[in-house]
Amino acid sequence: MKIFGNPDWTHPAVRAKNALAAPVRQALALAGRWTPATRAERETRQTYEISLAGDKPAQRRLVYAAPRPAVEQAETLLYTPQGMGAIGGKIIERFSVRAPSVAEILKTPQCAARTILQGTVIEAETPYTYGDWVGDFIRALVTTKNNIEPVVMPAFLAAKPYVTRDLAALGLAIEVADAPLMIEKAQILRKCAPSYYWEPGDVAAYRKAFALAPPPPREGAITYLARFETLSESVQRDYPSETVAGIVKSLGGAVFDTRKASPDSFNEMAPDMETVIADQGSALFGVMHWRTKNVIELTRRDWWHNANLFIAHASGVENYAVIAVDGLDAQALRERIDGHLRAFGVLKS
Repeated sequence: MKIFGNPDWTHPAVRAKNALAAPVRQALALAGRWTPATRAERETRQTYEISLAGDKPAQRRLVYAAPRPAVEQAETLLYTPQGMGAIGGKIIERFSVRAPSVAEILKTPQCAARTILQGTVIEAETPYTYGDWVGDFIRALVTTKNNIEPVVMPAFLAAKPYVTRDLAALGLAIEVADAPLMIEKAQILRKCAPSYYWEPGDVAAYRKAFALAPPPPREGAITYLARFETLSESVQRDYPSETVAGIVKSLGGAVFDTRKASPDSFNEMAPDMETVIADQGSALFGVMHWRTKNVIELTRRDWWHNANLFIAHASGVENYAVIAVDGLDAQALRERIDGHLRAFGVLKS
């Protein structure tokens, strides 16, 4: 657990801290110390439904009730190493990578260490994990039609290897805000979809930007994406990876350790990805590198996010199931996996 920096928000101590901070932030907003997103900006509505099998109900896509502009312009934007965007000494949430903490509001910098003429920053919500990076930042970068160089990165993000790797792959120049940075003419790529409700156009833009042309997989190929004690950047969870690996191997499938995940490894795996069984996590974003037909996602009852479902659907996945592994012994888990594989036509009855 971390209470500051990059918290496991499911932990009671973290939730208590956030609950205590919320009214203080609200009071500071009323006092004019920062500008939060309005209720109207946050409001969402449901659209189409995606059905799935297993332990989760059908999911409806959310959109912002009032569509946000894809790009916004601002002058004299002071950008901090933590990703806070401020004008006139006030942090503005829609120009930042997340809502500010109380300490950040109270200590908003007034002066810049240096100035650049122009740069692009990205509005996000939870900039902590690889899933967050792809879900918010990469989506914004690959869908915009604007000239966005240089891309201004807060120092904590620029220090992550996958951030510099992906920006290099996209051929984008970056400017690191390692100290308060003044951007005279800034453009902000707004967060235009709540959570990670990707659509087919978003996946098409991702594949085009990264020059991906996934080949068709081998018929009957099964691969398990196993976490194997992977340390998450945020919420920690564990899965019966060794047990599932044994089940998949007995079916003639392959096992991939997601600690070795990278775009290159994803591309190499494409022929073996007709059916994917995966521990819940952002490795499942790999479906954008493959032409997967079936997905079985393994999760915990107290932690599941539908980001993988929507990205898989947008990538052309036809069948999707979720199994909550809590309380399942090896035999019960085998029966659940086999049942979905039969329903998907992968195993013959």
